[in-house]
Amino acid sequence: MNIKYRADELEEAIEKCMAYCNEHNKPPVDFVLHMFTSISSDTMSNYLKWAEEMEAGKREPDSEVMRASEAIKKWQEFKTFWWVTLGVTNERLQSMAIFNLKQPCNGGYTDKPVGAVGNVEIVINTQGVGDKAFK
Repeated sequence: MNIKYRADELEEAIEKCMAYCNEHNKPPVDFVLHMFTSISSDTMSNYLKWAEEMEAGKREPDSEVMRASEAIKKWQEFKTFWWVTLGVTNERLQSMAIFNLKQPCNGGYTDKPVGAVGNVEIVINTQGVGDKAFK
């Protein structure tokens, strides 16, 4: 496990990056974060994966990795919030905001119900309908 950043450095860089996006009205894409931290999407994925493995007991706990993964999760939540806010506040950009929210890196929202596939049982109770309903 190659830890590239101390957690406090990463937390501070992410805070600065979020402030930059807000102040300059820049979309919070991972490239912007990369400009502030030189952290790649692969490295972010590794931190998240390692933290998940630590929580599952598959790796030795490391507080730096856990804090770094929390900072990255905060970045991901910020991206989702940013796109939702854009869609709500700017009618002309709603389609773009929706498209971006559907991307896995921005929340992976779907406009189709995702449910279990299987048999569905429908029960129709005709009691009390009256005899005219079937004539």
